[in-house]
Amino acid sequence: MKSKVINLPHTRSLIAKKSRHNRLLPKRVVILHSEVKRKYFPTNAQYLTERGVDKDAASFIPYLERMGVKAVALPADAKITNRLRRYKPDLVIDLVDSVRGCEYLSSTVPAMLELLEIPYTGASMLGYTLCMNKYMTKKLLQQHGLPVPKFQLFTSWRQALDPSLHYPVILKLNEVHGSLEITRDSIIENDRQLRRRLHWLMKTYDQDVLVEEFIEGREFAAFVFQAYNKKVYAIERVFADGQRQKKYNFLDFDLIWRGKEEDYFNQVRHQKYHDRLLDALVKKAFEIVKMDDYGKFDLRMDRLGNYYFIDSNPNCHFAPPHHFCDMTETMEKYGVPFRVLLKKMLINTMREWSL
Repeated sequence: MKSKVINLPHTRSLIAKKSRHNRLLPKRVVILHSEVKRKYFPTNAQYLTERGVDKDAASFIPYLERMGVKAVALPADAKITNRLRRYKPDLVIDLVDSVRGCEYLSSTVPAMLELLEIPYTGASMLGYTLCMNKYMTKKLLQQHGLPVPKFQLFTSWRQALDPSLHYPVILKLNEVHGSLEITRDSIIENDRQLRRRLHWLMKTYDQDVLVEEFIEGREFAAFVFQAYNKKVYAIERVFADGQRQKKYNFLDFDLIWRGKEEDYFNQVRHQKYHDRLLDALVKKAFEIVKMDDYGKFDLRMDRLGNYYFIDSNPNCHFAPPHHFCDMTETMEKYGVPFRVLLKKMLINTMREWSL
């Protein structure tokens, strides 16, 4: 599938004029992570999705030091600009998922780094802004001819359901990722359930809710890694008998966040999956939503074999394998260990931002 996506003007070539490194690896790196405090989040469930990010960030340091790279992990708090000016890193690994508990504010981090003229990994401000609005992402994918479920954005819990949508539908917070509130209660089969769930979500999180038709069938995760070219690493999530006996099979919040890692893999098995059509669709989506370096798309396949994009994540969870990282574990299934993945990302970023 040949892409016809028009790329917007890019600032990296301009900043590259200030970043004459002329070497493969950076000498000094900052691993930037979210500042996580319970008071920033409306619910304990949302806090749970970010708790421990400081440990994830610190776990990069031994790998970087073995490459001869000096590294420090810092929170993206109000003092971060002064700290970056003092440390003067050659590159920042951007792991920030929220600022003061707000995911949409994570787009301010790449904007700040561009203002400071510091190269960084991952999506730009534009890419982050687009993907932090699920409705906008769905619209962009749809306008470029990529398959998405029928969907509707609700700004009020009393809003009428579009008659073209059919139950069952699934409800998703429009500006939050991490499978937050993707539970068994998210699958709605009638109007009474819809109104109750909409009212609770909007009251609790004070944001719009995306309603989309639930695609019954198989589930996939596709990771894109960009170096000299883009490559897709896809897995199929195969649910165990206990999960398949449930009315609807999908990866929910409790499976990801509330249990132990071994419990998760007892319920869900990941197996490598390759389809040229899937690869082409995912590569095009990567360009449309302006991701950079790496990203993740979740898809489902209906009973007729049609793919549907159900979610997208720029700068998806990235950490060493012992931190229960889907991308890292998937890459290792394809023969790319974490140390190689990290080194390739650093080299690619230095090449992209340098003359």
